[in-house]
Amino acid sequence: MNPAIVIMAYNRPHALRRLLATVETAVYPPNTPLILSIDAGGDTAVRQIAQTFNWIHGPKELIIHPQRLGLVRHFYACGDLTRQFGAIILLEDDLIVAPHFYTYAVNALSTYANDPQIAGISLNALWFNGFRRLPFTPWPVEGDVFFLQVPWYQGQAYTADQWQRFTNWRETADTHIYPHDPIHEMYTQFATDEWFPLKAKYLAENNLFYVFPRYSLTTNFGDQGTHFQQVTNFFQVPLQIHPRNWHFTPRSETTAVYDSFFEQLPDRFNRLTPILAEYDYTVDLYATKTPTKITTPYVLTTRPCRQAEHQFGMTMRPLAANVIWQVPGTGISLTRREELQYGRKAEWTIEARLAAYFGRHCQMGWRRAWRLRIWQWWLRGRYG
Repeated sequence: MNPAIVIMAYNRPHALRRLLATVETAVYPPNTPLILSIDAGGDTAVRQIAQTFNWIHGPKELIIHPQRLGLVRHFYACGDLTRQFGAIILLEDDLIVAPHFYTYAVNALSTYANDPQIAGISLNALWFNGFRRLPFTPWPVEGDVFFLQVPWYQGQAYTADQWQRFTNWRETADTHIYPHDPIHEMYTQFATDEWFPLKAKYLAENNLFYVFPRYSLTTNFGDQGTHFQQVTNFFQVPLQIHPRNWHFTPRSETTAVYDSFFEQLPDRFNRLTPILAEYDYTVDLYATKTPTKITTPYVLTTRPCRQAEHQFGMTMRPLAANVIWQVPGTGISLTRREELQYGRKAEWTIEARLAAYFGRHCQMGWRRAWRLRIWQWWLRGRYG
């Protein structure tokens, strides 16, 4: 398999130049294709950078779209290139890549090409739950990957078959995002120039997953652009810069499999401990699932409840470890669905529990907190 590298660009010349500097020095087999796809109406410097870039590792093609596509249609146009090349690695211009990103992508694509429940490959080690903006740590397993129903965009790879299945679904599915869809209600608030919610719906409705590396092959600079009004370093992660003999665990054999809410699948949870095996339950340890998303009689959750069948503390990491090791205490409950509590006070309780847990119960004194706030305000005023 020899996937083409496809780079999407529009109006950020500094970002494209930075990405190409890392793409140029990465490791490739002979005859690796590079496609630079430039949307119409962008910065003329972007075109110049793409035109003059010297690619010595194989054929280079420059696609300059004559009409403005916008982010969604541009994304679909790049994905359709899988028909021509058999597989692609799709990069947005605010990324940089690790030296061995191509080797990882080729091996992952080859390993999971015949798994019908794999919809794509991520090159980025997703580290946070975006619904709570809190850390996400997949269960440690023997392999170097985990599986998640999130179509993460910070470097992705597809085979032609994986992309075609998504295209076929789009042609017949209701592509509107509804509160009752099997994904977080936050997706209903996304702007219309986003493909991400629709791809999330596609994964959840069809029980499909992305493969994620535990060691990231891309990192994101969060440059100002269509979706960021100002630069953010929130998405920065360490890059795996050394060569690695990747161990790709079959999806059916690993316990690190997560739904669209970043919650471990119950059947994988039960492989780690028999304590809950007799219950039909939903995992909701981040407490982000609304009543319509919970269809089982029982729930494993950090949400307050009136009465619990089992209770566990919140000491070990990740959250699931407290159940697996049966840590005594409160904070995590196995409860009946009808015993769950909702409303403002319940949400405040959840936020306090998770903040204390992920903050490791470290509290900053109010004097120091105020000094830091004032100093940060001064620095922003002086340096921007």
